[in-house]
Amino acid sequence: MKSILAVFLSALLLAPMGALAETGTIWLDARGQQDAGTFGGLTLPMGNGTADSTTSADYVDLPNIVEVYTATWCVNCVTSEEAMSEAVQDADTVLIHYHRVWIEPEDPFGSDSTEERWVEHYGESSKSVAGEERIAPSLVVDGQRLHTGSRAKGVSLVDDYSQSLQVGNRAWFTGGTIDFSVSFSENGASFSWNYDNLDFSCADDCPTQTTTPWILFVEDSANFEDGSNNLEDYLHVNHAANQLSGTNGTVILDVPETWDGEDMKAVLLIDWEIEKEGGNSFHDSLPGVGIATLLSLLAAAPLVRSRHQ
Repeated sequence: MKSILAVFLSALLLAPMGALAETGTIWLDARGQQDAGTFGGLTLPMGNGTADSTTSADYVDLPNIVEVYTATWCVNCVTSEEAMSEAVQDADTVLIHYHRVWIEPEDPFGSDSTEERWVEHYGESSKSVAGEERIAPSLVVDGQRLHTGSRAKGVSLVDDYSQSLQVGNRAWFTGGTIDFSVSFSENGASFSWNYDNLDFSCADDCPTQTTTPWILFVEDSANFEDGSNNLEDYLHVNHAANQLSGTNGTVILDVPETWDGEDMKAVLLIDWEIEKEGGNSFHDSLPGVGIATLLSLLAAAPLVRSRHQ
């Protein structure tokens, strides 16, 4: 049995992440390819819309990004979201919940811009596995790994999500800082961003990597007692998604009104994508299982062995 387990672990280590994604073992490629994703997660509190603020972070210290597609009538969403909440307890994570808007009889949250971002980025992969571009519950980790439904693919939903979080971001950056700030005036809220100094993790033969920044407006908690899934307090509600341009810049945006309270925040996300040459993926030659996932597999080895003794 030990030799069989060793062969199994070796196979996992040698397999690219695409093998897991293509077979649907735990997740699928969220954008139909490995060489695309999302990083960032810097947040600024909007408060009452009068306080200027700024934040910055090193690339290596950025949180996981978890984007969730949900609805106030979706009972299975409660199961999925509770599992993710448990999975992120020990992880630095920014959660963003997209609420169904188009052809929607009940849910009062979300907007056209949030639906458009979800469909543009994840709609094709969602349709390939679930039959619809917008299916609740669905969630995407780091813009790369798509999970649909509330049934575990592995030991449990919490374990599925934990493994997905441990993989981390697979962009080609290794260092540098990201800056994000807001100032208020009579003209409105002026947001500035800068990630010019990010470092590539390659020497001379760097792939062509494009990035697109976004600012999302997310309310920490919104109460809706008429939700038919009886959750009442809906967390991390994404009210608007604004696409930007350039590695640095300034833009004036309208800050959406909160559903209730004063708990709106602006979140800076950065989409990345590597342009492939001849249809080949730069990451296809890289090991798909990271150190954290390897440790999880090794930790599970005694459990697997004990079940077969």
